[in-house]
Amino acid sequence: MNTAAFQLDPGFATGGRSMFRVPRGIPRFHSDHSYDRNAVRGCPAEAVPADHVARVVRDYLRSVDFSVQELAHSALGRKPVHPRFKAGALLYGSLVGLHHASEVARATETDLAMRLVSGGNALSAETLKLYRRENADFFKSLLARTVKDAAVLGLVNAQDLATDGVRLRADASLKSMRTLSRSQRRLEELQQVDTSGMSEAAKAKHDAKVAKHQAAVARCEQEGRTSHSITDPAAALMKFPNGAALPGHRITATTAGVEERIVIDVIIDNAPVDFGHLEQACESAREALLAAGFEAKEGAPAMQVAADPGYLSEADLRYADENRNRVDVVIHQPAAPERKNENGEAKFDRSRFEIRPDGTAVCPAGTPMEGPKKLDQHRRAWKGVGCATCPMQAKCTSAQRRTLTQDQETDRLHGSMAARMAQEGAAARYNRRMCTVEPVFSYTEDVMRFVRSSSRLQATVRSEIYMNFAAYNIVRLAKLKKGRILRVYVTLWYPLRGVAGASQRHESSKRRS
Repeated sequence: MNTAAFQLDPGFATGGRSMFRVPRGIPRFHSDHSYDRNAVRGCPAEAVPADHVARVVRDYLRSVDFSVQELAHSALGRKPVHPRFKAGALLYGSLVGLHHASEVARATETDLAMRLVSGGNALSAETLKLYRRENADFFKSLLARTVKDAAVLGLVNAQDLATDGVRLRADASLKSMRTLSRSQRRLEELQQVDTSGMSEAAKAKHDAKVAKHQAAVARCEQEGRTSHSITDPAAALMKFPNGAALPGHRITATTAGVEERIVIDVIIDNAPVDFGHLEQACESAREALLAAGFEAKEGAPAMQVAADPGYLSEADLRYADENRNRVDVVIHQPAAPERKNENGEAKFDRSRFEIRPDGTAVCPAGTPMEGPKKLDQHRRAWKGVGCATCPMQAKCTSAQRRTLTQDQETDRLHGSMAARMAQEGAAARYNRRMCTVEPVFSYTEDVMRFVRSSSRLQATVRSEIYMNFAAYNIVRLAKLKKGRILRVYVTLWYPLRGVAGASQRHESSKRRS
């Protein structure tokens, strides 16, 4: 019997028994038991409704290539569970709020929908943990595949993109966090302690504290961070919407379409704020669109991205200004917060000062100011004259003299963005941002209950985040395709119904006459 006969073995294709012996190098997998009508715990294929989300996940994964993962299994020993069933259980679990491997494992034994996507196989928590930890790149490629499928269906509009960040709780405690400012402050306090009169045990304890904070400062300075966790390397201390400072990860997502809301790309890091993320988010989304089949025009697709004021750093504005022909970015610049003095009166902001083209400045009282004094390449400053005797001092400054500082480069960048927002359609385009990206975060947090990572391992954290957004895209694709079919049906049925109704009315009128 030649090798070709072995390659056509139906037992290998289905995972079941075969009349031929399977070659030694080809792995064999467990059969799909979800169609077993004699199963003691019921037949998932017959019990799960036709429009259930589990069927959406199962049908989508049937078109995904798992050949690389299949070859990673050995043909020796017991039959393993096919990677498709492991991925299906994890993806469906993320959609229904089961993010811990132990929860998914229990569901594969008791839940019919979970048994449908797992092929009727009861999976252990260790099996799911190992699969998730080793396949972060697969789930990232699965997210890219959903974008490509959406682009083929015409559901991705590169002119209707929005970028924003969301914080995800890390699987770490506050006790594991080390902050640069606190460690520096504690080192100064510990250095002032006199250890000459301490016992050996107390001195050892003191030295341990010094070593702990020295290590924290060294690591923060080496990695350029303000905080880190000793148990979760990918976590950092960040402010959450409820006002608490907790260990977390930052997810920067770029989505497309007000109605479609397809996630184009996801960036994972531990930055406490959105500042400085615009370039990475836009370029990464651009690469994802090119990979999805968008043709480049003059080196890049025509992208238009809306971002909130969290991306108003100098680096973000410079990127938007220098790449306007490649990526059109619109960012709303809110007015500066109003400051008040002790009497509750509004204090003068920079808009009340006049900076003339020749470099001189005039204060709100009409008095020329002293300066300008050059601080660096782009920054200059002016000092007020006669502020102590000015009747407007209470509304201007609490110091003896008012200091006015200007960064010319920053002002130029802000002016460029303000000019872009003043153009026709820019404000309306920006207002669509909240309907494009915010519902994605609301769905993942409220419906999928994805608010905290289930592991401290960086590979698992990446895999979990990519997996959840890929699962979200799979559901969105199914709903959008279903809505498109319904619209086509209504469009075709109603005119035909109108023609049939007209003919019936005509026949009735003839009979009456």
